[in-house]
Order: sequence, then structure tokens, then C-alpha cells
Amino acid sequence: MKWKKYFDGIEIIPIHLPGRNSRMAEPLCETIEEMVDDIKIQVSALIDHNEEYIVYGHSMGVLLIYELLQVLPKMGIPMPVHIFLSGKNPPYIPIEKPIHQLSDDKFLEKIVQLGGMDAQSFENPVLAKVFLPILKTDFSIVENYRSDEEHLQFPVNISFFYATDDVCINRQYVKQWADFTSSSFRMYYFMGGHFFLFDQGEQIAKIIQETVSNRYEIIPY
Repeated sequence: MKWKKYFDGIEIIPIHLPGRNSRMAEPLCETIEEMVDDIKIQVSALIDHNEEYIVYGHSMGVLLIYELLQVLPKMGIPMPVHIFLSGKNPPYIPIEKPIHQLSDDKFLEKIVQLGGMDAQSFENPVLAKVFLPILKTDFSIVENYRSDEEHLQFPVNISFFYATDDVCINRQYVKQWADFTSSSFRMYYFMGGHFFLFDQGEQIAKIIQETVSNRYEIIPY
């Protein structure tokens, strides 16, 4: 992971879902419940109950964190000391313009517009065959996700990274993530679109590093 070089004293452990990275040979999860069940197994094996940890999720990863936080107490696993989120409105906000049901060509146009990949990547039929099912499945899961829980609160500090040109979120909505914590909440502003984190990993890592180093300080919203 490219971000590892930006951290000092923090071990970075990426969570890989079936059908991607080192697990490409495994079938994709079709529902968020399947994804959370898979992540629960990974988390159980990774987290030492005597060590503090933080988590960061972007876009669909935000929903996975939200679902995971609800089941950690049932698993006997301590909560993270801080969660970092980006690219997703609160879970009860519906997506106004879903794209997963568009034709493949139209769908890929939207992905390129979001900045996730360049158009040339999809001109390669091998790459298109690999990434299109993953992207469509992920967008289907996110766009069909529904939560009626508006007032769940977690005893976890929350920081939100807000990209000013991200058309997938709304500033007023993401500020409502403050309602999901009984601890501190803070927003950080970035230039860029939905996939701003690809270009600004160093700045994101710096904020995470400083937050962890000074986590006993009270950070007002």
C-alpha cells in the first residue's frame, strides 16, 4: 500500500474483500451482509484486544465500518479509538442518481467522470472485463443500501475528509456524521472529487498521524 511510507509507528493493515487484490479468484460478495461477515472474520484474526486501533473507510467502506461498529460489541471486540471517513453521506440518506443499472458504456462514462479511472483503462478489454463486474457490484450494493437508523451513536471519535468537488456527497449531509458519535467530530476539507484520496494520500496520512499522536486533546466540532 502506497500510504505506508507516510506513517511512523502506525501499522497499516488493508482489508481485502473477495474478488479483488490477493483474493481475485474468489467470487464477489453480492450483498453488504456478505461483505460484513467476511470482514468480521478478518477483524477477529487481526485485532489484539490489548492494542488500540483506528479504521479508515472511503465510499462503500464507510457503510462497512458503520455496519461493523454495530456488531463489534457482540463479538467481544473493543471499538476503535478513532474512525476516519470520506466519500459517503450518512447511511439514511438515499442516493439521488444511481448508476449501477446503466448500460456498461454509460456506467463506465460515469466512473471516468468521478475520477476513479481514466478512459484509456477501459479501452483495454482485459482490464474492462476484470474491473467492470467489481465496480457494478459495489455500486449496486451501495445504491441499494437502506438504513432506517438515524440516531445510532458510537463511543468513537469521528473525522470526516470532505472533498469539495465530490458529486456523490453533500456538505450539509456529511456534517450530520457528528450525530453518530458521543465523542468528538471534526471535518477536514480537500480539493478534488470522489477519488481525491488517490492524489492526497500524504496529506490524509499526516492528519491521521497527528490525530493519533494528539488523541487525548479535546477536538471541538
